[in-house]
Amino acid sequence: MYTIAKEFKDDEFDIVVDWRYEDTPIEDLFDPECSDIEDMKERCEQGIDTHYIARVRAFIGGIEAGSDSLGSCYAYDCDPEDDIEKGIGGYLDDMINEAIREAKYFCQELRVKLNRDFA
Repeated sequence: MYTIAKEFKDDEFDIVVDWRYEDTPIEDLFDPECSDIEDMKERCEQGIDTHYIARVRAFIGGIEAGSDSLGSCYAYDCDPEDDIEKGIGGYLDDMINEAIREAKYFCQELRVKLNRDFA
C-alpha cells in the first residue's frame, strides 16, 4: 500500500509522488563495507529512519500515462515525506522527468492509434 507524499500539476499532467515500505531487507541492498547495517536496521525498527520505495506517476484525464520508481531509499533521521520533500538525494527531479517523458510518449502513441482507428 502506497502513501501519497505530494501531488501537483505539471503542464497537462497531474503528478503523484508516493511511497511504501521496502520489503527487501537492508542487508541485501546496502554494502556492509560502506554502511553500518545493524545500526540502520535498529534505527528503522525504532522509527528513526525509514527504508522505502518511492514512486512518481503522471496522470492525464485520470489515466496513469507514465511512472518511475526507486527502491531502497533510506530516509535518515526523517520520514519518507520529509525525504521526498528534500528531493530524495537528488533523484526526485529525474523520476518526475522520466514519468512525464513516458506520459508524453504514451499520449503521442495513443493519438496515432486513435487517428488510425477512428479517422
